[in-house]
Amino acid sequence: MDYKTILVHADVDPGAPERIRLAARLARAFDAHLVGSALTGISRFIPPQVIAEGGPALAGCCAAMRRNAAEALQGFARVVGEEAVASTEERLIDDDVDGGMALQARYCDLVVVGQSDPGMPTAARPSDLPEYLMLNGGRPVLVLPRAGGPYDLQGEALVAWDGSVEATRAVSGALPLLRAARGATVLTFDGDQSWPSAATDPCSLMVEYLRRQGVDARMGRRPDARRIAGEMLAEAAATQAGLLVMGGYGHTRFRELLLGGVTADILQAMTLPVLLAH
Repeated sequence: MDYKTILVHADVDPGAPERIRLAARLARAFDAHLVGSALTGISRFIPPQVIAEGGPALAGCCAAMRRNAAEALQGFARVVGEEAVASTEERLIDDDVDGGMALQARYCDLVVVGQSDPGMPTAARPSDLPEYLMLNGGRPVLVLPRAGGPYDLQGEALVAWDGSVEATRAVSGALPLLRAARGATVLTFDGDQSWPSAATDPCSLMVEYLRRQGVDARMGRRPDARRIAGEMLAEAAATQAGLLVMGGYGHTRFRELLLGGVTADILQAMTLPVLLAH
């Protein structure tokens, strides 16, 4: 499988140009169609007549939101022009960002978004966009750090592996990137456990699977850890990984507030691009 349609979130965030540039280079590398989507934040469930009857204040607010989305698409057009992407599409859509992006994700192979800033949510950039797309888009989501690029997805990759369905889907969705990477470490936190043979060892099985897929894969077994997210990011730094691939686990927002979770911790503290799937 290769990526033939890539969807990137276009907004006026300072990190948007580098996000679009990475998506453009991926589209060029895979000969893919690149869709830049700018959503206004005006819900599709609000009938036009409601806005028209809402008075000058509401009309002015909606007009400003549409101007921001149009500005975002101008930035998208500028970057894809510089990168000489052969096939592109611009979409300005009246919809909530999370719901609108999730609907479009179902017609693409990869979604590229930026890391959220929980302290500064806006109508055009909700605080949980990556998590929402992971749970509701049905496609792998490549999340880029707020700190911005440049990004090197052709260097080392780190695959967080626990044998789960979510991790399996993440590996499947990341295969084109893993094949293009210099190598991949399959990281598992079961170093305290012994396996009767390689045929029953999940880490060994995944390494062999990736090798058959054309990936230069190796094992990175570690002892069980309490702070798995921190250990994963430390391993990524130690191996100079340019990509982390992992399954995403969703909870209700109330439970997430109480318990946290590896996915939430990674998305908050990420220092490299992370590909998630659920």
